[in-house]
Amino acid sequence: MTNNRPRICLVTPGLLPVPATQGGAIETLMTSLIEENELHNRLELTVVTTFDGTSRNLTGHIRNTRFIWVPRASSWYKAAFRLVRGIRRRIFHSESQLPGTYYAKALQALKGHDFDAVIMEGGPVDAPTAFIRRFGNRLWYHLHFTPENDFTSRGYSTVLSVSDFASKAWIQHCSGSSPTVITVRNGIDTSKFTKTISSAERNRIRQSLGFSPDDFVIMYCGRIIPVKGVLELLHAVERISDPNIKLLIVGSSNFGPSERTDYTDAVTAAISRLGRRVAATGFVPNDQVYRYSHIADAQVVPSLWEESAGLVGVEGMAAGLPLIVTHSGGLTEYVPQECSIVVERGEHMIASLAKAIMTLYHDAALRDRMAQEGPRHAAMYSTGRMYGRFVDVCRANI
Repeated sequence: MTNNRPRICLVTPGLLPVPATQGGAIETLMTSLIEENELHNRLELTVVTTFDGTSRNLTGHIRNTRFIWVPRASSWYKAAFRLVRGIRRRIFHSESQLPGTYYAKALQALKGHDFDAVIMEGGPVDAPTAFIRRFGNRLWYHLHFTPENDFTSRGYSTVLSVSDFASKAWIQHCSGSSPTVITVRNGIDTSKFTKTISSAERNRIRQSLGFSPDDFVIMYCGRIIPVKGVLELLHAVERISDPNIKLLIVGSSNFGPSERTDYTDAVTAAISRLGRRVAATGFVPNDQVYRYSHIADAQVVPSLWEESAGLVGVEGMAAGLPLIVTHSGGLTEYVPQECSIVVERGEHMIASLAKAIMTLYHDAALRDRMAQEGPRHAAMYSTGRMYGRFVDVCRANI
């Protein structure tokens, strides 16, 4: 450690930049750590990220984090990389030398730098051999998903997991090495979601979406992909005959501009069937989501897979929204029963979602209790708390 501050290097997955100008769950969390470190300066922090001009422009005021920008690989570089990797595989019979050009360039950029820990933020669960040789037992992994199948992992001395549920899943499914697995729960900037809007703005936004002041609006916020259960939620709304119950969908198929997929086509068809009962915004930057949270009456998180964490639920709690969530992985670890109705996944999920929506619709007292409890529970998952826990774990394990 330098000046009693751990020297920590975070290596992004390389798909999206940090600071998170294009969204991305991992990238947004890394941005939060950077912002908290700017305030408290408890880490000597370095971030390796793919180059993006907009993101780089946002780093001018950042003094307590060093950024290492990795440019996109040229065509000739990609070709040379594939050739060299193919030769190494034949000679060493290894699949984990380097998984792609981004990691090759990142490792090259880290030459000459020294750290107490290098943390792979997502990316390959089996540590790249070249990184193991370079950093040894200082190589860590930050687990942002829930393993559901058996896998092999070698080379990481410590695994940071975003929930106890994901930690247990890693231990259950991982073969190879036996790293220390520690839970460091995610956090959000609660101030982004506790912001309020005026009644006039609320009505204006509702009107722009085709909703009236008296409609009961439920909100979905997240990616439009199969595991998020958007179609199931649409089918649940279709089951409800009351025309005053409306659905607001905030998000896109990707973290930025939407990409057309078979699933988005199916979602679009379901929206068309429901007509004016559904409005979809497309991608909304995280710091603008609160405007839509405050025109909604409740939020639904209908995940079909085992969520590693539940930040979208925490965002809803911070905004004072009653929640309906599925019994999914770490989601219920973040969102307590005081703030939510929990729905089981499975063949009866659509009917259960519809029933839960109607329960909230008819029970104003229940909605009020959840709305009051939400901000108090959300405060437990602030970025400040996440950063403090992250720093303490780094100090204790380097």
